[in-house]
Amino acid sequence: MAPFSKAIRRFSVILNWFAGSCLIGMAGLTCTDVVLRLFGHPVLGAYEIVGFLGTAVASLAVAYTTVERGHVAVSILVMRLSHRLQVIIHQITHLLSIVLFGLLTVECIRFGNDLKVSGETSLTLTLPFFPLLYGMSFSFLIVCIVLWLDFWNVLTGKEKPWYVP
Repeated sequence: MAPFSKAIRRFSVILNWFAGSCLIGMAGLTCTDVVLRLFGHPVLGAYEIVGFLGTAVASLAVAYTTVERGHVAVSILVMRLSHRLQVIIHQITHLLSIVLFGLLTVECIRFGNDLKVSGETSLTLTLPFFPLLYGMSFSFLIVCIVLWLDFWNVLTGKEKPWYVP
């Protein structure tokens, strides 16, 4: 499973680079729009594009944040428990997280399919919404895999939960 785990970790880094590129695009577009507004020529659909890019940033960065264990966690109580209880809590929270992101994956696909069938688009630029939802579902699927790998590595003793010294 180690080569697969390394591949998923590398892929999450690639997704994070895309998230960073989208963030740079958001900043560049916003700055361009502000400057052009001073001259009476705002960027048409800038608000929509920034919204799309913001969604991409948030969904693409989740897998890498999960790999790096960068989410905010309150572990002061868990750290005082025995090692066995810490592992049990880690495993339970990971299973619940896998279920949550699995549901998010499925529901984003369902909602994307609904939007595709209905032909729903943004108001100004008439960009379709469904590709964004498909991208989100893909990102959430990668998060599920990352969580599962972490769950498995802790279960088999290859890694410790992040809050165990």
